[in-house]
Amino acid sequence: MPRPTLKDQRSAEILDAYLTCVARFGLEGATQERIAAEAGVKRPLLRHYLGNRDDMTAALADHVINAFAEVTEAVSVQFGSQGEPSELIDALFDDGHGHDPRLMLAWQALATAAERIPDLGPKLTQSYADFLAVIEGVLARAYPSAPPERIRAVAHGVTACAQNIDALVPISPPVQWRDDLRAAALALLASLEGDA
Repeated sequence: MPRPTLKDQRSAEILDAYLTCVARFGLEGATQERIAAEAGVKRPLLRHYLGNRDDMTAALADHVINAFAEVTEAVSVQFGSQGEPSELIDALFDDGHGHDPRLMLAWQALATAAERIPDLGPKLTQSYADFLAVIEGVLARAYPSAPPERIRAVAHGVTACAQNIDALVPISPPVQWRDDLRAAALALLASLEGDA
């Protein structure tokens, strides 16, 4: 694999600064001034490395969607053909597993902007659907007698609980909320127990 160039490195640093700003201030609040300050560069360099505002937003969307694809693939590899749904819940709610809550916050900001950016909505929908399909697959394997509509409902509930943790990061929620959301996800799993 070729060594990354300085341009690649600087582009990645600016993209990371953009991610931070979007997570902190939303898509509209992530001004070029804030991004440049976060990246430690002069504002004109943003265009040099990532292009105009539309190019930057497209790069951010690709980055976020690719990051979610990596998470989806990791969950699929780890739990797709083995492991218990409770172990999946443990993994999704483990606050020490190194995930980046900025990604969910940026995903939400991009979803809000999807109405103005026509090709963004289908990409975000597909990234969510891919993750949801993996969760559904884990549940369907563990609860083969459960009706598909209940599997889908529980998969949505578990996914929403897990995503809610990152969505709440900006308000510094009580630690107990993570435990409560995990308990809610486990309660949803328990609703499938009779179908095992």
